[in-house]
Amino acid sequence: FHAFNRWYLLSIPVLAFTLPALHLDFPAFWNQSAAGTPIHLLGVGRGKLEDAVNIYSDRKPGSAITWFYISLIIYSAVGIGLLFRLFRSIRYLTLLPKGKSRLRLPEATVYFVSENGTPFSFFRSIFWGEEMNIETPAGKQILRHEIFHVKEQHSLDILVVEIASIICWFNPFFLLIRPELKAIHEYAADQYASQEGNPYDYANLLLMNVSASRLSIIHPFFKNQIKRRISMITKTKSRSGLLGRFMILPLLAIMISLFSFKFSERLKMFSEKPVRVVIDAGHGGLYPGSSYNGLTEKDINLSIAQNIQRLAKQYNVEVIMTREKDENTGGTDLRSSLDYRAGLAAAKNADLFISIHTNGTDLTNGASSQDKYSGFEIYIPKNSSKVYDGSVKLASGISSFIKNDFTIAAELKQRDEHIVVLDYATVPAILIECGYLDNTSDAKYLEDQATQEKIARAILEGIRKFGLSATGYKPAPVPGAKVPATPVSNLIPETATNAFSRDSSGPLKKAEVEAEFPGGSSAWFAYLQKNLRYPDAAANKEIQGQVQVEFVVKKDGSLSDIHAISGPKELKEASVLVLKNSGKWIPAKNNQAVVESYHFQPINFKLNVKS
Repeated sequence: FHAFNRWYLLSIPVLAFTLPALHLDFPAFWNQSAAGTPIHLLGVGRGKLEDAVNIYSDRKPGSAITWFYISLIIYSAVGIGLLFRLFRSIRYLTLLPKGKSRLRLPEATVYFVSENGTPFSFFRSIFWGEEMNIETPAGKQILRHEIFHVKEQHSLDILVVEIASIICWFNPFFLLIRPELKAIHEYAADQYASQEGNPYDYANLLLMNVSASRLSIIHPFFKNQIKRRISMITKTKSRSGLLGRFMILPLLAIMISLFSFKFSERLKMFSEKPVRVVIDAGHGGLYPGSSYNGLTEKDINLSIAQNIQRLAKQYNVEVIMTREKDENTGGTDLRSSLDYRAGLAAAKNADLFISIHTNGTDLTNGASSQDKYSGFEIYIPKNSSKVYDGSVKLASGISSFIKNDFTIAAELKQRDEHIVVLDYATVPAILIECGYLDNTSDAKYLEDQATQEKIARAILEGIRKFGLSATGYKPAPVPGAKVPATPVSNLIPETATNAFSRDSSGPLKKAEVEAEFPGGSSAWFAYLQKNLRYPDAAANKEIQGQVQVEFVVKKDGSLSDIHAISGPKELKEASVLVLKNSGKWIPAKNNQAVVESYHFQPINFKLNVKS
């Protein structure tokens, strides 16, 4: 009973320090696609990146003193004072035996001193009052009591709790643990010492009028919980109390769960209902796509898509195929096929759309292989798309699984040209380029059946993770619909000859002649240095970091769509404002025509305390 209470009290400071440090997420132990593991969103590679500019704060020394630092100073001062008191007590106890007569026992050494509060023990030393006779029956019982403290290493318990109380001196619970732990030590030692003799005679010993010690880290026999100890010695023993103590274990399990796990409805290995996905095996029939050395893109695309369809049920995914054989799906001409593919997600009430493709630098059969380009790429819709955010999340999730086994671009990609199935998507949609057919290494793994299955599983893992993350995207059902109300072909320029027709209305990521600030880079840097100010609120809170601002330079030179895409929120407003007030730029040119273009401007905010 006493041993249980001892370890129960000692566990409290241990749990107090360890529970907040535990971050357990059990679904991740089995499957990293579980919702407990967040999707790390990838960046989207588009637009010219301007050189970063550094902005320093001009705050004076001492201006950043906050209540946090004041509290830290108070905490440190009190802690140092308490630590000094502990060291002084330990030093006193180590010097006390010097020059004193002693009695060596197997368990400890007894020192005969004139110190108040004796007898008491500290580790393997027992300090005994010179006026007390150790050979009397009472003396032998008291000595037996102190030897029990030494054998059970009770001094180590008190020292550990003392150190924890110094670290957390502001927490009153630590101050309550120490006297209770000492009481448990005394109960156990009393029980051990009173086994030889009459318990009532032993209880009378506790009433002897002896002065107490001023040291807090020792176990004095007298003046320590006298009333409670006498009650404990003389009470009837019962096992029911020990059984009740074990009821703390369920409470402990609940505490660990509350501190260390994040329980929610999202923590399920599968979503409540299957994720319905349109899997588009790109090209087909009269439109073979890229080809090299006997390999044709339409065949590779279909094989990977069929693997996804075959394995889908294992991942609680329902697959809708745009084609299941080599055919011109949706019609005999390209426009009909594009209409069908782009409209299938809405017609079938699907949650996601994924188009499978393979890449190539030269579409001419028999061309020589190349090693410069290799690996996967994932394309997403343009920023203006209503499903842009969901598409970024889907692509990022799938990319996190593909990169475990294959090379994949670090950024998501967009094309200036039309990717019809993405531009007119009604649900989160991506296009995956699964390597280059004209790269020898890529071609070798693309035609391998085991590799195709591995690609399919990586895509399905990403789909399941997206489904568990509860993005909220759900297309409106279109009862009985087979194609969109407005055929996609009506939205494609008449000059389109392939699946990727040019979007001349959107800003370009790259242009032959890039847009620039009047006067060039040096004038732009001078403008930023002169007009950009470190926000006082951010400087006072010692907030620093990089802000990336995205903007579009229009055909008339004005800036639009200016917004900060990353960085501390306290620094974003100032970064956007300086771009808005920068005036007109010299617009970009492409094919000798003035065009709109994307740009990024990184701004580094750094603290630089001046004297």
